[in-house]
Amino acid sequence: MKKLSFLLITLLAVTLFTACNNDDPVNKQTVTMTVNNRAIDGDEVVFSQGTANAELDYTNMIIKFNASYKDADGMSHSFSTPEMKMNGSTTNTVYTFTNTASSASAGIEQLTGYIDFATGMMWYSFDAGSSHVVSTTNLLYAYVTTTVNNPDNNNHFSHQQSAYLFIPDNRGETCSMLISNFIPNIAGSVEVSEIRYDGLTLTPTVNGYTITASEIEPANIKGHYKITDLEITLNSQCRIIDGTFECGDLDFRIAGNLYPSTSL
Repeated sequence: MKKLSFLLITLLAVTLFTACNNDDPVNKQTVTMTVNNRAIDGDEVVFSQGTANAELDYTNMIIKFNASYKDADGMSHSFSTPEMKMNGSTTNTVYTFTNTASSASAGIEQLTGYIDFATGMMWYSFDAGSSHVVSTTNLLYAYVTTTVNNPDNNNHFSHQQSAYLFIPDNRGETCSMLISNFIPNIAGSVEVSEIRYDGLTLTPTVNGYTITASEIEPANIKGHYKITDLEITLNSQCRIIDGTFECGDLDFRIAGNLYPSTSL
């Protein structure tokens, strides 16, 4: 499967946002997205990856989609949602959708979700039997603060210019991390517009994921920007990111949200 780049995600977001805010006669759009599912039953977590085919009606602000997942027993299911109203606010680009009724297609109940027209990021959860399932597109954290610190003198620089994209493999065991606007200095200057690290260890948890790497080289830039001691936690069902790593002689800390804090 071809991995999504920041450019493709940006193009998707621009398409969605433009369609939502102009008088284009084409007011419906169908998109196919990779979805990463965690089925949770007590302490048990089962990861699965599939696709969601979503139809968006911008005239009536309605979304409906069909998707697949595995439950906490490892059984595969697919389902289709009814039409759901997308409700937003004037303060940001995030819309919510909800279906509290049971879906006859797979016993789906209490489905609720978010879609961000600025980033294309979609998150939804539902109950299915004894499993609580949380599903996301590839995780893009655009609402974060990165702090770069020099441990020798504690000089540091904080900024909101970088975004972090995590792309799990189809088994939920490793992931790629893409960083846009990478600033490996305390001067605040962007040195790399997009850098990618492959093969990070990914562990699904009942709250989200942990991502670790003791040492890893970038896949697209050889001989520079090696990262060590990477530890990232995606908590609150992936809606919060917190993590640290080292690059060169500098310490990095990432903290922020999957969506703007005013959306949740």
